[in-house]
Amino acid sequence: MKFLSVLLALIVSVSVNSHDNIVKKQEKNTIEAQQAPYVLLVSIDGFRWDYIKKYQPNFLSNWVQDSAQLEGLRPSFPTKTFPNHLSIITGSYPQRHGILANQFYAPDLKKHYSLKNPDTVVNPDFYLIDPLWVLAEQQGMRTSSYFWPGSEAAISGHTPSYYKKYDRHIPHAKRIEQIIQWYQLPAEQRPHFTTMYLNEVDAAGHDFGQDSPELTQAIDKVDHTLELLFQELAKLSIEVNIVIVSDHGMAQRNPLDFEKMPSWLTQQFDIQGGGPIVHLYNTKGSKKSLREATAALNKVAKHYECYQYQDIPSELNASKSNRIGDIACLADKDWAIGMHSHRPVGDHGWSQFHSTDMNGVFYAKGPAFKRSVMLPVTENIHIMPLLAKVLGVKVTHTIDGDEKILAPMLK
Repeated sequence: MKFLSVLLALIVSVSVNSHDNIVKKQEKNTIEAQQAPYVLLVSIDGFRWDYIKKYQPNFLSNWVQDSAQLEGLRPSFPTKTFPNHLSIITGSYPQRHGILANQFYAPDLKKHYSLKNPDTVVNPDFYLIDPLWVLAEQQGMRTSSYFWPGSEAAISGHTPSYYKKYDRHIPHAKRIEQIIQWYQLPAEQRPHFTTMYLNEVDAAGHDFGQDSPELTQAIDKVDHTLELLFQELAKLSIEVNIVIVSDHGMAQRNPLDFEKMPSWLTQQFDIQGGGPIVHLYNTKGSKKSLREATAALNKVAKHYECYQYQDIPSELNASKSNRIGDIACLADKDWAIGMHSHRPVGDHGWSQFHSTDMNGVFYAKGPAFKRSVMLPVTENIHIMPLLAKVLGVKVTHTIDGDEKILAPMLK
């Protein structure tokens, strides 16, 4: 009877873990890892650099005042969600980490990737650089993720020790509860690096635009969530370094500012994307050479410019991978291009150098960080080496970021 009870308990445990997909078989924290600091990295998707001042959310307006922060966080190109979350967590430009868009074709794999396709999101072949949680896991440190692009894929054989499959419908209160439970685990099981992702601000910015009641409500919702989360963190027996970032900003645009691209493209190219950037892949045996096709497009273009990928302007750091397209067409600021009208009220994806609208935020507070430090606008590739330094995780491969850039924030 006792054996049966134990067996039933085991079955229930495995069932719960399998359903929630939050726990994997993992070794304990090493003795060294148990002595490491704790870091919680929170991403507020689409939270533009000026939203604190512009919308003055009750909690964050006060919380950030004495934080270590940047005047703005410059995203990598293209200024889209998945590429920049991977840049933040790998310290590398998209051309190095491999996620060149939210949806794209990878000629090296002969496969399509889409954030909406769970089969591709969990396929580790698309991810070319190990994220910070992989390095930590390899070095004996337990990690966790309540959402982050790439966290569901076993990159180099590793996911975070505890993680969730993405589901935007999970209530914020449940997310807070889970993160606190992770931090209440015994020291040998407790994650030292945790990620959290919140999507509401980005969604409202797209659908309703700046100065809309819906955007204000989304910011207030996230503000309230973070207030509750930080209150619960303060009750723990451990101190947690909190870092708040965003992947990109948001620009208001006129939905009429749309230019349709030539119809002959559909017969000759695999077309991915639309709006600020269109990716063209030569998978259909184009009758025109890539150079001829690029010239033909630029001859008729009024509000965009097309490049063979290796000719993309060097400051965008996007010219070394044809995953961005054998040809990439970049729209003028605030314009949208494609085969079908693209009409969100707000959008992002344009060059990070055209205006500050694409800039995000970086705020940090905790035992590892100085108080009331303000640094100038900085690229997001420097976040990962900064966090690795705080955690004591060694970066064992080449990245684009430099730990020295944000080091003045550290005590």
